[in-house]
Amino acid sequence: MPEEESIQEPVGNGPRYNPIGFALFSLVVVFFLYQLIGGGLTIYFFGNAPTADQALIFRLATMAAEFLFILVPTYFLTRIQIGSWREFLRIRKTDWQYVILAVVGVITLEQLLEVYLYFQGLIPVPAPLDKFINQFQQAVEHTYKVLIAAHTPGEFLFVLLVVGLTPAICEELLFRGLVQSNFEMPMSRTKAIIWTGIIFGAYHLDPFTFVALCVLGIYFGYLVSTTGSILVPMAAHFTNNFISAFVYYESGRDSLIAPSGNQRVDPWYLIVWSVILAAAFVGTLYLTRKHHKETQEALEQ
Repeated sequence: MPEEESIQEPVGNGPRYNPIGFALFSLVVVFFLYQLIGGGLTIYFFGNAPTADQALIFRLATMAAEFLFILVPTYFLTRIQIGSWREFLRIRKTDWQYVILAVVGVITLEQLLEVYLYFQGLIPVPAPLDKFINQFQQAVEHTYKVLIAAHTPGEFLFVLLVVGLTPAICEELLFRGLVQSNFEMPMSRTKAIIWTGIIFGAYHLDPFTFVALCVLGIYFGYLVSTTGSILVPMAAHFTNNFISAFVYYESGRDSLIAPSGNQRVDPWYLIVWSVILAAAFVGTLYLTRKHHKETQEALEQ
C-alpha cells in the first residue's frame, strides 16, 4: 500500500461539502438509481430470468443503465462537489509501463481469486441454506450467461463493450474517482483504498463473490493512488472482465480452475500454482511502486 498520509491536500479550489458525507450521499444516489430504479426496470421488462432471445436488448439495457445511472450521476455529483472535476477524478494521461504492469497484475490476481472461490465453494453449509444458495447462484449464473454468451466473434466484441469496457469506465469513475478521491481527503490513502474496495464489493450485491470483489477493488484503488491516473485501474478492470468473458466464449465454463461445479482439483496443484501467482502479483506491485518512485525522482530533478 502507498505510504500513510493523515490528510490529503484538496484538489483545485477544494470540496464544497464534507468529503466522507458527500461520498456516502453519492453512493446512496447511485444505488437508488442503478440498483433500485435500473434493477426494477430490468425485472419489469425481462422478469427474474431473461431468456436467450432477449440477449441483445438485455445487453443494450444493461449498458444504458451503466451510463445513465452511474456515469451521468457521477459526473454531475463531482461537478457539484468540486470545480476541477477532471483533476479530482484523476483523468490524466499515463505511461505504458503502468498499464502493462496493471494488466499482468490483474491477470495473476484474477487467477488467485479463482482458486479462493473454488475452495470457498467446498465449504459445507446446512442443507436448507445450501438449497437457497444453489437457487440464488443458478439465478445469478443464468442472467450472467445470457449477458456474456457469444456465438460469433462480432457478438463477442459487443459483449466486451457491454461487460468489459462500459463497467471499466463507469464504475472506476464512480468508485476510484468520486468516492476514493473524497475519502482520501480526511483519511490516509491506505484507509481510503480499503474502504472504497469494501464498498465496491458490497455494491455488486453478490455475497458469494463479495471477498473477491473487495480484493479487486482494493487493487484498483492501489493502482489509481500510486499511478495518479484513473486510466490504469480502468485498464485492469477491463482486463479482468475480458478474461471472464473470453474464458466463457472459448470454453463455455465460468472458470479454468474448476470446469464443473462438482469436479475436484488436486489441492497440491492449486497450492503450488497459487504460490507462483502470488509471487508474480507481488512482483507487479513492487515494480509499479518502483516505477512510480523513479518517475517522481525524474520530475524533481
